[in-house]
Amino acid sequence: MEVLEAREMIEEAQTEEDLVPLRNENAARERGSEGVLAECFKTGDLERAAHEAVRLRYWVNIRESIDAWERGKPVVLEH
Repeated sequence: MEVLEAREMIEEAQTEEDLVPLRNENAARERGSEGVLAECFKTGDLERAAHEAVRLRYWVNIRESIDAWERGKPVVLEH
């Protein structure tokens, strides 16, 4: 759900400044996922690590979409 909302925010942005809050929120999500991954590898929880790696990839895709933002350009999130 968060990914879809982020995609909508990117598509609806009129200026790069509109994306600043999303960029900050997404950076926090990336850091959180990196922390979860570090803990998973520390404890050997590879199943949770695999799940979190997928989540992190979504956050990275959002960052890349924000970085590539152009007014009116459709947003494409890679898997």
